[in-house]
Amino acid sequence: MKWIQSALVIAGTVTMLLAHGASAEDPKDSHQPSTVVFVCEHGSSKSLLAATLFNRMAEERRLPVRAVSRAASPETTDSRAPLRLVQKMAADGFQVRAFQPRAVTPSEAAAANRVVVIGYDGDLQALGMADVERWNDVPPASLEYETAKTVIASHIELLFQRLAEDR
Repeated sequence: MKWIQSALVIAGTVTMLLAHGASAEDPKDSHQPSTVVFVCEHGSSKSLLAATLFNRMAEERRLPVRAVSRAASPETTDSRAPLRLVQKMAADGFQVRAFQPRAVTPSEAAAANRVVVIGYDGDLQALGMADVERWNDVPPASLEYETAKTVIASHIELLFQRLAEDR
């Protein structure tokens, strides 16, 4: 049964790529999914919630794009996601207990179709990330989970539109 679901997801991805004029000669539109890197200070709350929501929404729409969660720097990276957030996300069907936050790397930022910085005002130019999208209206995800989830989901809807326009 799982292989049927996988085949349907792959067929939907190929159909979408072909509908957007993808070709083997255009490296930007390869069969590799596009990538969005969500960055928050610690890489364990806002960016984790954003990447997880984004991936679920993209999968439901069979969009060939995936997201990752990253911290702003190795110095600010948490060792794990806050337990309260893990519990809230588990109630929504997101299993993130084993998630290990990692800092964004220059190569990840350069390879991404989009970099979204959430609630972090620090300088990311050292990573070559001068041109980023910033979402500064997201409340702390571990303290105001439902509100953060709602705000992030509305941003993701707009981001999907912009990603479609880029194709």
